[in-house]
Amino acid sequence: MIKLLLSSLLIYFITIPAFSQESSVWKDYPNLGIMHYKVILDDVPEEQNNYQNPQFELSKLTTTENKVINSIKIRYNVKTDVMECRIGSQHSIIKSPEKLKEININGKCFEHKKYLVKRDTTSGYLQKIYGSGQKIYAKYYISSTKSKLDFQKTKSYYLIQNKGELPKKLNSPSALLSRFYKNLIKQANEFEKNNQLNLKNPPDFEKLLTYLDHLNKDIVASR
Repeated sequence: MIKLLLSSLLIYFITIPAFSQESSVWKDYPNLGIMHYKVILDDVPEEQNNYQNPQFELSKLTTTENKVINSIKIRYNVKTDVMECRIGSQHSIIKSPEKLKEININGKCFEHKKYLVKRDTTSGYLQKIYGSGQKIYAKYYISSTKSKLDFQKTKSYYLIQNKGELPKKLNSPSALLSRFYKNLIKQANEFEKNNQLNLKNPPDFEKLLTYLDHLNKDIVASR
């Protein structure tokens, strides 16, 4: 009986700090529109395909006031263009993304921004893949279909943002290369071929842009 009582007390004292810690974390979130709600966590392959990162990953939020919040796990639902959150045992979504400067998920930086596609202005999450001078973003999306049985893969396109302007959709990666790296097209083609890059894939395009930026810096330094 005494052993049972001691075990119960031990569980109580362990649980209370954990609960208090989780509750204190939640106090910072209402201003960001992050509130409790129920998320059905399915392992259905079709549902997993909706996510840029299917698993909740430890992330960092930076607010527009430069406040950094670390105690949160996030996954990006590409289909709904929503950031889903998990804090302890609670689940929610970010309902006020305009209050955030950026969301960093496992080294990938997302920003909720207005942007231009042709002449239409819209808003949503963009992944920043390059930020030296002009900013280059990738927009992930899943085309809607009439049938739920249709298997849709995540697609993406690129946008460029000049200072003081909204990000604009690029026609193709090659259009950006010919515009900003005209003198390095040969090196770009060789790097793409030697490394078997697919420039429609944002991580591959990011590798190429980083390489070309290093080349540019080396050229400037050698003058």
